[in-house]
Amino acid sequence: MESTQKRNARARAFLGSLYEKALDPTFQPNETDVREHLEKLFQTSAWGFREILLVVVVGMALDPSFRASEEFYRCKPRAIYEGPIKEFLIEKHIPHRKSGPLNVAKATVGLDRTWAAQRRPSDVAEATVGLVHFLESASDIPSAVTEIGVALVRRLLEQAEKLSSLAVEPDPDADPCRLFALCKALIERAPDAGNTPQKIAALLLKSYHASLRTGIEVTGDDRASVASTASRKSGDLNEERSGEIYKVYEVTVKPFDLFRIRDSFDCISDYNAKEQTEIREVVVICRPKDCPKEMVASGLHTYLGQYRYRDVVYFFWDIFEWVAMVLQQMPSDGRRMFYLLLNSHVNDMNTAEKVKRLWRDLHL
Repeated sequence: MESTQKRNARARAFLGSLYEKALDPTFQPNETDVREHLEKLFQTSAWGFREILLVVVVGMALDPSFRASEEFYRCKPRAIYEGPIKEFLIEKHIPHRKSGPLNVAKATVGLDRTWAAQRRPSDVAEATVGLVHFLESASDIPSAVTEIGVALVRRLLEQAEKLSSLAVEPDPDADPCRLFALCKALIERAPDAGNTPQKIAALLLKSYHASLRTGIEVTGDDRASVASTASRKSGDLNEERSGEIYKVYEVTVKPFDLFRIRDSFDCISDYNAKEQTEIREVVVICRPKDCPKEMVASGLHTYLGQYRYRDVVYFFWDIFEWVAMVLQQMPSDGRRMFYLLLNSHVNDMNTAEKVKRLWRDLHL
């Protein structure tokens, strides 16, 4: 049996060859039958589909008998993606997700029409299946794998270059009104499935504590799509010192209804049991319309009210009022730090294009 080290070395070598061919203008892969399918993979914000195709391409290069339509997990996709593929994507500054193809695959048996029917966007999933079928039915599989691989990598590099061109390098501003206007526009116009408000809240808290030298560490700060149970955390964000959590935050621009509350409660209960902690309060930063109708209203504008679920109390705060409050509470050097951190986040290769374009437009 081939060792993991040797397998990874072969995968890296293959990806390197795809990269070299992708940069060579004289190498033109035949896309006639699959161009429309390939384009669909780059017309969606669900990056996992193009990443899953890259896994299939590498898997078939390592083993031409591999059939993703029948036994996707036979190629050990987690090991391939989180090893040589992710190393390649990072090295070439190509946007990617932490476990993009695995989130899309969802432990499926094979990448077929049944799988595609259960995925969204369904047309992108169907395009992925079409590409898999094309590869598996090719008369010369190694050549087809190389051609599709080059076409995919070339598009990935073009996407990376396009996103890089949107980078902004502003002068750090300490005006809380200016910073609030930027945050409000990002949250309202480019929420990015909840990632934008969560990142803004995290960077605000980090800048606040750093500038005041409180010694409090802000942890969590994953993408909004990462479940708390999967990442073994108590909430979206935590304030803690020496591993002891002082406050738990949930940040959202979606309804935080009883379903979300129960899910949050389960995460906290699991965390309390595993870590021997006693977390009993959660601060939910959201819009007034996102609060549960069962909430006991406060009658105030910033602090909106509370809801008790068993032994955990949820305190709801207006997200825009909270952002403005934290910005004005921190010193000017903290606000400049926040501006630079937020700009760095937007310029990151993995931040969504819509966020980058809006941030650029806000600075024109």
